[in-house]
Amino acid sequence: MSSFTDFFPAAGGGGGIPKYQEFTSSGTFTPTQALIDAGGRMGLLVVGGGGGGITVTYTSFGAGGGEVLMKYATLTNTNNITVTIGAGGTKGSVGTDGGNTTFAASSAGGVDAVAQGGGGGNNGNLAGFPKNDTNVGAGFGGMYTSTGGSAAGSGVMGYGVGGGARQSSGSTDAANQAYGNGGSWNGNGVEGFVRVTWFE
Repeated sequence: MSSFTDFFPAAGGGGGIPKYQEFTSSGTFTPTQALIDAGGRMGLLVVGGGGGGITVTYTSFGAGGGEVLMKYATLTNTNNITVTIGAGGTKGSVGTDGGNTTFAASSAGGVDAVAQGGGGGNNGNLAGFPKNDTNVGAGFGGMYTSTGGSAAGSGVMGYGVGGGARQSSGSTDAANQAYGNGGSWNGNGVEGFVRVTWFE
């Protein structure tokens, strides 16, 4: 069975200092030499952008939440890493998909991590929910029809929650503003997120 220090060797000697960096917009992560000297191991939380909700009333679906990835990466050098944050989808008669979020670790000897954006909300009278079956993300959007509704998917640790749906005309239900959440009825999706954690 693996131990914590197998993943973060610097933590085992008592001198490892925990570090983290968060990205809510696209940018660059620069590994330190101390990180590489400590084994280059880091933890990643990567969240895709949530899909945009639908503006059509009745029999409609909320949008899907962005995919939530929790994984490790091992770097071998201090080359810059490009971080691309997926945009939230926009609401519409058919909501647009959220954008993919990418942590391009391959530039520093690791493996890229890509979290897909959530699918946009769709009208229940149209074929194809989710709108893009390969781009659903963590939480499914809620559904509302003449016979009742279903809850949206819960996502992971509050990230990537699916958007709710409303039947009644004129009501709005904006997405909970956690990263990667899908747009509710008449709401836009929320942008993605990246957190990098390491010891040095």
